[in-house]
Amino acid sequence: MIRRISAMLIAAASLFSAGVAMAAPAQAYTCTPDNACLYSDSDFTGYVRDDYHSQSSWESINYDGAFNILLYWGENNPRNVTSIDNWDTDTRISVYYNSQWLGPCFKIAAYGYVSNMSYITLSSGKNANDVMASHLFGNNCSGTVYNF
Repeated sequence: MIRRISAMLIAAASLFSAGVAMAAPAQAYTCTPDNACLYSDSDFTGYVRDDYHSQSSWESINYDGAFNILLYWGENNPRNVTSIDNWDTDTRISVYYNSQWLGPCFKIAAYGYVSNMSYITLSSGKNANDVMASHLFGNNCSGTVYNF
């Protein structure tokens, strides 16, 4: 998170010195240590789920404070998870295409993040954005490890 805060401060300073009015950052949420934060939009914005547990199916899990907004609404729905921030300093997160931790997958590095899953291509050839359905704390997935 420090890496993102530094970049935001530099950008704010450059805009301020240029005399440009700047609104507050869209994402002011800080993930709980040892948790994973799952966001509905890229760059850690939109709805958020601050989660300490592995979830075998996102179809029955709501974003925090949004009791009618699920993490997974079916393939290619824009409300589905698009970015993930892993605040667990010693555990990777395996993210799966199917529920029950099945199907093509990728991993997020310990204390790493994926700011936009549209940059990830799964082993099936599908794009990972708005199609993933479960996550598991651990190095269980055989897919690529990401941290960007």
